[in-house]
Amino acid sequence: MASDTLETIPFRDSVEELVSSRYDDNKRPESWDLRKPGKDVVRLKSGKIISLQSDGGQSPPKPGWVILLTDGNSTEGYHWTLYGIPKQ
Repeated sequence: MASDTLETIPFRDSVEELVSSRYDDNKRPESWDLRKPGKDVVRLKSGKIISLQSDGGQSPPKPGWVILLTDGNSTEGYHWTLYGIPKQ
């Protein structure tokens, strides 16, 4: 799936939907031995669909999470950090 290009970095937005995950069940495994870096694809509230370069310690982003994209590109994926989680 092609990733949309972002005009500026850093870029902050909310996750609308997890389109695809590096894990089969879309959840980070409990065991550190099973965790892996890879690409997660999300649809943002702004409507953009982007590929995220996630490290093994990051859970796949969930709807409602606010993420900050810190660097990267549409070809290799954007590096990100969690910026906020909505109140339940």
